[in-house]
Amino acid sequence: MKISTLFRTLLCTIPFITLLTPLSVSAVQVPWEFEIYREADFGAEVVQRLAPQFVNIVEYGEDDWVLIEADTGTGWLNLRYPPAVDKLDEFFKPLGNNIAVYYKNLDTGFTYVHNSGRVLFAASLSKSNHARYVYELAERGELDMYEVQTYTRQDEWGGTGIMRFMPVGTTFTTRELLGLSITQSDNAAFRMLVRLTANASFTYRQFVSQIGADSNMIRDIISQNTHIRDMGLWLESIYDYIESDSLYGHYLKYDMLNTAQTSHPYFTRWEGSNGVGGEVNTRMLLADYPIARKYGWARNAFHDAGIVYAPSPYILIVLSNMERGAHDTFADISWFVQKFNNRTFVRPSPLDAPFCGPEMYAEQTAHYATKNSFRLTIPVFAELEDMV
Repeated sequence: MKISTLFRTLLCTIPFITLLTPLSVSAVQVPWEFEIYREADFGAEVVQRLAPQFVNIVEYGEDDWVLIEADTGTGWLNLRYPPAVDKLDEFFKPLGNNIAVYYKNLDTGFTYVHNSGRVLFAASLSKSNHARYVYELAERGELDMYEVQTYTRQDEWGGTGIMRFMPVGTTFTTRELLGLSITQSDNAAFRMLVRLTANASFTYRQFVSQIGADSNMIRDIISQNTHIRDMGLWLESIYDYIESDSLYGHYLKYDMLNTAQTSHPYFTRWEGSNGVGGEVNTRMLLADYPIARKYGWARNAFHDAGIVYAPSPYILIVLSNMERGAHDTFADISWFVQKFNNRTFVRPSPLDAPFCGPEMYAEQTAHYATKNSFRLTIPVFAELEDMV
């Protein structure tokens, strides 16, 4: 196969903004409708919106700006221009003020927030936040993960969990308490962890401030409010921790991947206080991929916060003051965001794009151009030469 033929094949199967600079081929592929500016500045006049096409590069500027020549003229294009959010706006606007949503693609940093100022009771989401803090203390050497703790009368608490069925005097390691707090959303285990960390030199409020969240939201550790951007900060802190080479991050990841919701795909409850009714599905966020998650459920609080391990991973958090009827809404949000994320940030394989032309763009568009995007580099060209 000739190199030129191979180039054309690659161009047809990579719907990314792709710079072909190693062999001085000045062209860029634009997969979405991008805005083109008169000057290399997002504040400059928009001279055109560019439909998907191949364009020539006239000049390279700073900070990922390139001067391009399109079919309608010349202008400045930024390779880090984010995907259009009109479809997201169109989907989320009808949901109104009852729901707040945080979505972040973890490969690119692209973030979309609906109802950013909505403040709600955090319910059991505070358990994953506090668990992240407890693991931080263990990493600092202020807490022994395997020290044995005794369940006391002051730790008793009804509601969710299995410890309420156990006698006072039962013992657990700190690690076991953390597992119960996340996987079973165990209230008594959470209360024990709060008691164990009450006198730590590095306080919970200090940790909240360290990650950039608002410590004023905390009435006390067990009863705290939150808003959607703070929960985004918490989930990102958790993601950074569980994907690091930390001592204990793998424990938290395991627990969040194996909550009661996740372990039992049809996790149900009985509808009707008088025993009349039937079992109804209580799953919240959904995906075709593993979700490291923590949910929260209380009066006027129905939430789920998850890290979705898709081919391009993302954070999805939904906070609401709903309960009845919310499951369908959470499902709709889940599938919509998964589809948007995959179509926008996941590079299709050549098998997914067998031909080149308008039909391909109609099916596979909207790939965000970042420094992590697929680019033909010298090592790749060396590999291609070996194939000739």
